[in-house]
Amino acid sequence: MAAASTMASSETPSEEQLITQEPKEANSTTAQKQSKQRKRGRRGPRRSHANCHGDSFATYFSRVLKPVHQGLSLSQEAVSVMDSMVHDILDRIGTEAGRLARYTKRVTITSRDIQMAVRLLLPGKMGKFAESQGTNAALRTSLCAIWQQRK
Repeated sequence: MAAASTMASSETPSEEQLITQEPKEANSTTAQKQSKQRKRGRRGPRRSHANCHGDSFATYFSRVLKPVHQGLSLSQEAVSVMDSMVHDILDRIGTEAGRLARYTKRVTITSRDIQMAVRLLLPGKMGKFAESQGTNAALRTSLCAIWQQRK
């Protein structure tokens, strides 16, 4: 028992030792700089999009549904299921496009990578249809930008 009490007292500092020890001074400016450097990466601070609760496609579901079926609406549960499905598909497309870019030893994901990822992930005619719709949307966007520059 006596050996156990001496070991415990030698491991923990006594009150006298605690009082005589001076607190360590930390230079506040260097500590702040180090904390900023830890937070920032090479390209600045990164924000995770997966944890954002504000990113929702709920407003777009009703906009797409209205011209097709005038009187119908979606329940809250259906909107939640559709929203999670869209997030999942977009995540898969982004991951696959990143893989394709990495295979060709490029850092930038191009529109061709996105196109190929869609063709690989979506089966059969659905992939071809999605590719043609995406191409048409990209062309419309670029043509609108050209017309606005001319005006």
